[in-house]
Amino acid sequence: MKKLLQAFKNLKFRYKLTLLVLAAGLLPVGIIVVYMQSGMMDLLHENEVDNLEKSLQQAVETIENQEQIYENLVGYLSYSQDLRDILTMEPQSDYDTYKEYVDVADPLLQMPQLYHREIREITLYAETIEVPHGNTLMPLDRAKEQEWYAQLDGSSLMQWTVTRGANQEITASRKFYDGNDITAVLSMSLDYKSVLEPFTNILLDNTGGIVLDADGTVVYAGYSMDGEYRPSQSESLEYIQENYTCSLQEMEGTGWTFCMYRPTEIITRSATSLLIRNIPLVGVCIVLLVFLGYIFSRRTVSCLERLTENMNQIHLGFRKVTVSSNSNDEVGVLIRSFRRMMEQMNHLISEVYEAKIRLQNSEMKALQAQINPHFLYNSLSIINWKALEAGEDEISKVTLALSTYYRTSLNRGETMTTVENELNNIRAYLKIQLIMHDNSFSVTEKISLDGDELQMQIPKLILQPFVENAIDHGLDLSEKEEKRLTIAIRGEADALIFEISDNGAGMEQEKAQEILSYQSPGYGVRNVCERIRVLYGEAGSVSVESAEGEGTIVTIRIPKKAEKRAQ
Repeated sequence: MKKLLQAFKNLKFRYKLTLLVLAAGLLPVGIIVVYMQSGMMDLLHENEVDNLEKSLQQAVETIENQEQIYENLVGYLSYSQDLRDILTMEPQSDYDTYKEYVDVADPLLQMPQLYHREIREITLYAETIEVPHGNTLMPLDRAKEQEWYAQLDGSSLMQWTVTRGANQEITASRKFYDGNDITAVLSMSLDYKSVLEPFTNILLDNTGGIVLDADGTVVYAGYSMDGEYRPSQSESLEYIQENYTCSLQEMEGTGWTFCMYRPTEIITRSATSLLIRNIPLVGVCIVLLVFLGYIFSRRTVSCLERLTENMNQIHLGFRKVTVSSNSNDEVGVLIRSFRRMMEQMNHLISEVYEAKIRLQNSEMKALQAQINPHFLYNSLSIINWKALEAGEDEISKVTLALSTYYRTSLNRGETMTTVENELNNIRAYLKIQLIMHDNSFSVTEKISLDGDELQMQIPKLILQPFVENAIDHGLDLSEKEEKRLTIAIRGEADALIFEISDNGAGMEQEKAQEILSYQSPGYGVRNVCERIRVLYGEAGSVSVESAEGEGTIVTIRIPKKAEKRAQ
């Protein structure tokens, strides 16, 4: 967890904002999806229960209507005076009895089968009937042999009995009483499937059904299976109520309980399939949310990123502010404050540089004022004549070189000079250094300038500090037999390039870079770098390349068309 938090902290602000937007969008989307799925599941379950109840109620009402017809028919036959007369008649002969059975009993008991196909047969069992007459009239002893007879109670109400197995049928029976003795029983045999057909017809699409009588005995158990669900025939009503979505309906006349049920997972499967169909839509919404979040975060953070990049450039020394904003939000206020701060800083830096240059110019002019050029030149001229009179040519050369050096250095108090004067100055300086060092090193000039370039104005005394460093810290410390100092000046399209190189001791590149920094101990070198930076800005530059044992190269770049910033 800590690593994840740290990784999140290290992310760019743009990606953090994108993740936050994504999280803020996905959380309500997830809540809505869960809520809708839960609500859809509840709604489907309620609709399914309602559909089950309506279908079951309609089926049970149809069966009840049929049951009422059967009960009315049995009641009509039970109270039929013609049948009672047959049971109590005293026949004169067998023929009269048979004729009475055929003319009266058979039409009454067989006619209902013509109008109701589910009625298989109607039989009257009586003690007064000694010989069976087809399936319509039977002795009472024959009724006692039937399975349904044992289930009859002592009431005179119609009793419903179901026989399951190979010979499935439903029997509706009623006892006849004559005083305290049972004299007859009327039974109606019904087709099992036809009676329950309204109920079995609604068992579709993995729907199961079970019918129980008043004693809890299973009257019917069945299901519709589409290759997914096969319930056990031994499942009880309690088990079904606990594990399935079901509906119960009781049939009043028979006391039967009808139960219609479906597996809950089949009901909810439609909601799951709907959710699966909506997954591409949710995926598109997530992709759109990521895209919009990224665009939004990029749009929001772009100003901050440009501000950060600009700050990094300023840290590297580039003090120009490139970022801007016209918005009035916090980022816009921050950018404008940063611009004002940098403008003030640049103004202060310019003031410090200009003040420093003015101070240096004042020091230079004060130094030049202390030296009387005419007195200096006259003195050097007298020394030169005395040396010539005494035959001291070396002293004469040094005196002439020194006179040339100071004449070009002082330059009548001007801070700028021509390339030609600067070249003459360094030549005079090198003549003095060669005499002082007994010509222990050689000097090579590589000048590639035309007449106009030789007359260009440049800051004076920009070569002498670097030549002095090359001699004192490069050639003097080298143990090479052949020591060389090279002065190269060439013109480019927009600048003059001055190179001072030696094959002396050299130094590490890091130390060479310190020579140009503000912390450099060399006043002359630091003074040249500051003057070029103030006069020419980024167009002018000083660079140093060095390697231990190989030597040092100093490159000075002066732009050709650049106005001076200070005098």
